[in-house]
Amino acid sequence: MLRVTAKQQVMREIVDLLSILDNEEAKFRWGEKGLACSSVDVSHVAMLEMMVADECFETYEVEPMEIGIDLRKLGEVLALAGPNDLIELDYDQATSSMVVHVSEVRRTIRGLDVSMIEEVKLPSLDFEGMKVVISTEKFARSFKAAKLGGDLVDLSVDASHFAVRSGEPTGESVETKFEAGELGELSVKQPSTSTYSIRFPNELARKINPGATETLEIQFKASYPLKVDWVSNGGGAKWTFLLAPRVTND
Repeated sequence: MLRVTAKQQVMREIVDLLSILDNEEAKFRWGEKGLACSSVDVSHVAMLEMMVADECFETYEVEPMEIGIDLRKLGEVLALAGPNDLIELDYDQATSSMVVHVSEVRRTIRGLDVSMIEEVKLPSLDFEGMKVVISTEKFARSFKAAKLGGDLVDLSVDASHFAVRSGEPTGESVETKFEAGELGELSVKQPSTSTYSIRFPNELARKINPGATETLEIQFKASYPLKVDWVSNGGGAKWTFLLAPRVTND
């Protein structure tokens, strides 16, 4: 059995953030304590993992199960919801379908074969104590600005600064630089720089909701993935974004 009710902001955030990887399919793991999902893009460059606790839902009656869902179809019906509407989800096991209620609208979405939806586990990474805590507004502005400079973004950090830069070394470029005092936290043992594709960080910057998330924790080092952690909904939802580095052969 699965019957839950959630505010539209909660469900909208889930669909919007999972959609940054350009995947239309997701495997929702409904458990006694909440909803979990991990997703990877088709090129295995980026992944996103989430855990939304049962306390984030208005009602939560769940027997543990995995359900494959079409994110595009779910997003389309969520778009019909007003800011104060509640979203009702009811899984029909007889037809393997998710029934979504938005006000007077009843939408039935056929479930997907979960065995065909790829999942990956987060790797264990050692960033040697490096950490940048930045406000959601500054994070979003930095990566949206970097998109103006090209397809690659260079992240750099030292004991007193964190910078996001894109563009040519001696040509047109865009840089956003923060001093330690402008950040929530800056912890680094040695200076580091790493290069990444701007595509997925820019999508994250566009979709993350400053009203639900105050700060993000960024970790990276040379030739290592970019790792971004944050919480939303008063700490009830936990998120991790991972992006492979862009390695060039000089």
